[in-house]
Amino acid sequence: MTRSRTKTRGVETEAPVAESTEGLHRQGDAAPDLAALLESLGADVVGLVAAPRGLGVAVGEPVIYDEGEHSAIAPGVVVLAVAVRPGTPQAAKLLLDAERAEASAVVFKRGTDTSGLVQVAASAGVAVLSVPEEMTWTQLHGFLLNARRFSAQPDGGGGIAGVPIGDLFALANAIAGMVGGAVTIEDPARRVLAFSTLGDQPIDAARRRSILGRQVPDSPGMRKLYRRVLETEGVMSADGQTLREVLEGGLEELEDLDPRSAVAIRAGGRMIGSIWVDHPVSPLDGEALHALTEAARIAAPHVIQARAARDVERRIRGEMLLAVLEGRASAEENATRLGFAADALFTVIAFSAAAREEIDAFERERLVDLVGVYCEALHGQCAAIAIGENVYALLQGDASFERERMIRVARETQGHAGARIGGILAAVSSTVDGLREVAAARREAERVLEVLRAGRVPQTLATIEDVRSEVVLLELKELKLEHPSLTRGKLTAVLEHDAEHSTQYALTLRAYLDAMGDVVGAAAGISVHPNTFRYRLRRLRELFDIDLKNAEERLVLELQLRLLADDAP
Repeated sequence: MTRSRTKTRGVETEAPVAESTEGLHRQGDAAPDLAALLESLGADVVGLVAAPRGLGVAVGEPVIYDEGEHSAIAPGVVVLAVAVRPGTPQAAKLLLDAERAEASAVVFKRGTDTSGLVQVAASAGVAVLSVPEEMTWTQLHGFLLNARRFSAQPDGGGGIAGVPIGDLFALANAIAGMVGGAVTIEDPARRVLAFSTLGDQPIDAARRRSILGRQVPDSPGMRKLYRRVLETEGVMSADGQTLREVLEGGLEELEDLDPRSAVAIRAGGRMIGSIWVDHPVSPLDGEALHALTEAARIAAPHVIQARAARDVERRIRGEMLLAVLEGRASAEENATRLGFAADALFTVIAFSAAAREEIDAFERERLVDLVGVYCEALHGQCAAIAIGENVYALLQGDASFERERMIRVARETQGHAGARIGGILAAVSSTVDGLREVAAARREAERVLEVLRAGRVPQTLATIEDVRSEVVLLELKELKLEHPSLTRGKLTAVLEHDAEHSTQYALTLRAYLDAMGDVVGAAAGISVHPNTFRYRLRRLRELFDIDLKNAEERLVLELQLRLLADDAP
């Protein structure tokens, strides 16, 4: 083995490589190789640390590493070393497992101390890649899926301007080559869909942060800038000074901000995205401005196709998971297609915005991605879907299924998602045996969320065991709507008397039952003298024939009072 300097997108990286690199990426291959993957993503996203088998290794799907889930590492996969630090015994075991399984590469976070990566490069028998510490695994997972999908496509194929329809990364590179600046393509929510990766185009810190965060930072100034793009018929251009004035401190890196030019991508008169060019030389000349305007027209079908492909994939998986969560007849078939075993143990974890929070459709989509990636990273086999306001994750386990592990997965996922989106509630169902019980588990998780959302308990995460009583009351309240007679009887007369005579017999009765017959404690609870309380109890017996010594009558009265809690005085 020798050491070779490999130049990927203009960035040279020294790495051990095999003597022969025969089989490097060829257009039209069935699957991309490591060289194509690196070329597609760029050095700002993924760095090459070691390639002992060369860059011609075929690249498969990205997978999350789980030490206890050996089947997750298959030939050709790209292994994401979530929560594994280079240079640790866990990292050594991961590399050995990946080499034995003939994975294509292992990806680590590089952090500020690169000594662990150097150690990894010296002993690795599988390609080792690195990503910046600030990049989330969710973002990387999405980048790898997109890069693999489009790198595998042959050039041409009827695509507009020679770029395959839907390949936004290739389109960004084509635009960058025409206009002479680094390009990003964004959706209306300012999410980065693709970016150019031509190595000879310098970029500023603000662009780099947007790429790694997959989202342009939000601020009033940034929203103002996007409105300018929307309102401009052609290309909106601004030099560094103008950008600093508009953004008004919205970015930390304002002092080093390059000039920008941007143009809206429109379809049917509606803005479906935008193209941004970071160009150190300002302004763009007439030819470049014309090219950028034309690029916006060309980009429209690409953006539509890319979004449609992603939506279709998400919708298909979502429909399969929905069939499982609803317990349809096709649940077993769909579960198998999602990678679940029919006879396994399952837990449903549900997430939702807190009652004081609101999230839009874009943030809910982000929440689905975050839940899916983090649950898989922390646990293993899982799938996630948004249904209405809630996001559900179905987790599969085996005989060693640990209840505490499910709670830990929910808590850590809630923390990661909440840090990016805002206040998030999390609910954990019972662990059920087999697919036939999954629908019941989903209903449990929904009930727990309802309890949390109503503020009936102080915590933001709960299991069904934590709030079983509150859930039973919720179900009884729903049953009351179908069967109004459940709240009729002696209590009806009490409530009518209170309403007509402004008395407080229902309040007295509730206090007595809550205090389990302790008159002194009950009286203190509603701030009346114990003798006054005893008088009211005597009048309850006289006026309404209530027998508080009868256990069944006490039980029925207490349930009726709780079911009518929103209406009772």
